[in-house]
Order: sequence, then structure tokens, then C-alpha cells
Amino acid sequence: IKVVVDKRISTVQSNTLEEKVLKEAVERAVKIARASSPNKDFKSLPEPEVWEPVPEAFDKRTAECTPSSRAEMVGDAINVAHSKSPKVAAVAGYLCTGSLGYAVANSLGISAWAQLSLAYMKTTVIARDGDSEGFGAAQQYSRRIGDIEPSVLAEDAADKAVRSLHPVKVEPGEYEVVLSPLAVAVILEYMGYVGFSARSYQDGESFVKFYANQQVFDGKLNVVDDARNPKTLYAVPVDGEGVPKRPLGLITNGMVSEKSICYNSFTAGREGKKSTGHALPPLGDFYGEMPLPYNMVMQPGDATLEEAIADTRHGIFVNTFHYVNPVEPTKLVFTGLTRDGTFLIENGEITKPIVNMRFTDSMLSALKEIPMIGKKLLTLETATVPMIKLKKLRFVGVSAY
Repeated sequence: IKVVVDKRISTVQSNTLEEKVLKEAVERAVKIARASSPNKDFKSLPEPEVWEPVPEAFDKRTAECTPSSRAEMVGDAINVAHSKSPKVAAVAGYLCTGSLGYAVANSLGISAWAQLSLAYMKTTVIARDGDSEGFGAAQQYSRRIGDIEPSVLAEDAADKAVRSLHPVKVEPGEYEVVLSPLAVAVILEYMGYVGFSARSYQDGESFVKFYANQQVFDGKLNVVDDARNPKTLYAVPVDGEGVPKRPLGLITNGMVSEKSICYNSFTAGREGKKSTGHALPPLGDFYGEMPLPYNMVMQPGDATLEEAIADTRHGIFVNTFHYVNPVEPTKLVFTGLTRDGTFLIENGEITKPIVNMRFTDSMLSALKEIPMIGKKLLTLETATVPMIKLKKLRFVGVSAY
């Protein structure tokens, strides 16, 4: 519950919809607001606009999926992983399903609601051979449980785990790189956070502030934030303030502009603009007035993973990244470690597993040349992406494990 009293703002939350409790929560929020300092940048809560439900946002089978059904799917995944090799030592992960009731209203007349379903699965496999351990992981998200493929995910994770045994070290440096959709999604999510939020833009920390209307990325790179795309996960018709969700081009033919920025009503009011429909719900806005893209879709290409590997003379395949952090946001310099399947590519073939490596590089450089983009999209939590091949990515060190 968000309350505004003479530009004094407060937010409280309740874990029940009982009328008495909600009234007490509102009273508490009003008291907190009156005790707070005015926020001179606040202009107004949003006014009502016409909104339309997102087609196929809700799947009854997913919403009603039982624990026993999920357990059966998980059991199939475990069996598939263990059947891959006697070296598979452990299989872990989760399979979640459910539905979400989503409603937004304010005192200016906004009243919007939706019901959506969610399903997601992650599988991690550990392989062992003597003193060596190998790790592999795969994951998938969808609005529909019928789209989740436990056996496919388990086989993929087990394959990477077994092939990761007895890794070798390679020298740091610039390599051609083939990124799986998992790795692409990690990079894109961080770009959304540090690059396309109005808060970052207004604080002078967004690269868009300095590179607008320039050819900063490969011309084949196109990314749109679109909650109405059937492949995205969070199919909500309005944002956390009740503003209708509309497609927003983040990267168009490798270029960004001021129109790439995601606004909520607060950040839009600072510049005399309209919200783009990217407010987080008050409960989810952990960073405070931080509008973010939550339904990013990268335009697919025409390549397959096999073709990207075959096209690589001397490079590295990366399954995913972790511990990624921005180093220099205005230049999109990120650092992070490879994880759960990192392999050397030689003369068009994956030849051996390698010890995890740390990359530190500017995405302005890394995404400047993208020889190949995959034709198949994978839906993940906040991004729907293909695999991509980069002409170069700079690795600066080798992990201890």
C-alpha cells in the first residue's frame, strides 16, 4: 500500500486481505507519510488509461498442477540424468508452478487486474570421476507447464557435467565466444538494470546518456521489452502503478536512444514525460523508484548452436555466468565468472573442458561484433533470448575451481 500526503510518501505491506487489517495498514502508512520529508520530485500518481488483458496469460493446467505431478516430472528428470553416465553423482534443482492474482488501484481512478500462471524448472547435475568434479545446469521458464521439458533439461545438464570432468587451464586473453541463452540472459538482465532504467539515466550512470543515437552494438542486435509477447513470462497488462504495458524498443539495429529508457511515473515526472509502464510493484521495488525492463526479448537470428561452434576456430563455449557485477556502468564494463559448463572450441569442435574463467570487458566492445545469433529462443525469468556468438570477449583470469 503506497500513500502520498502532500508529497510525503510511504509504503507498507500486509499479508492478509482482511478489511480491518487493511484499514489499519492504511492508517499506519498515512502516519508514516506525515512524519516523512516531502519529496520535491514527486508530481502525481498515474491517471487511468485504457488497458487490455494479455492473451494466454493464464493456463489452468499450470495453476492446478499438483505436488505429485511435479514430483513425477522431477523423478523423470533424475532418472534421465543418472542414465546419462555412471559418473553422474548427484542431481538437484526445483520445479515450481502456480498462479498469481495481480491487481492495481489508486485514488485517481485506476483499477486493473490480471491472473497469470507461471512454471519454471532448474536442474543442476554434479559428475565425479576420481578427484574431479564436473558441473552442468539447465533451466527453463514458461506460462505453461506443458512447455517445460524436464528430460531435455536433465540430459543437457548431465551432458555438460560429465563433459566438464578433468578440466584444463587456458591462458587469459581475448577469445571468440559462443554464449548459451543462459549466459546471454545474464548479460542482458544486467544491461537492463544499469543501462535502461530511468533512475540510472537520471543519475548519470547509464551508457545511453553518452552513446544515444550511435551505432554502439552490432546492427543485427534488436531487443524489445514487451509483456504482451507470448514468449515472455510476466504477462501483466499494467505495471506496478497501473500504467498499461506497451512494447518499448531498447536496442534497435544496434542503436539506443533516449526513447530506450524505462520510466515509472516518479522518474517520468522528473523530466516532464509520461511513464513507459515500467514501475515495479511497491513490494518489489527494493531499490526505490527503480523502473526496470522485465520482459526483454532479443530478436532471433538464423543460426544453430552447432553452426556457431563449427564457425569458431579458437574460442570458448560458456553455458552461463555468475557473480556478475558492473565495474563501469557508463561503459557497460562487467565482470563475472563462467559456470556450469565451460569448454574450449578448436577448429569448429568442442575439444575439452576448461577451468572456469573470469571475464572483464565492456559490452560496448563485446556486442559490437556478433557474427551469429541463434534461431531458437529460450524463455527465462526476465529475458527471452537465443544463443549468440561474439567475435571477442576478454578473459582476465582463471578461477581456483
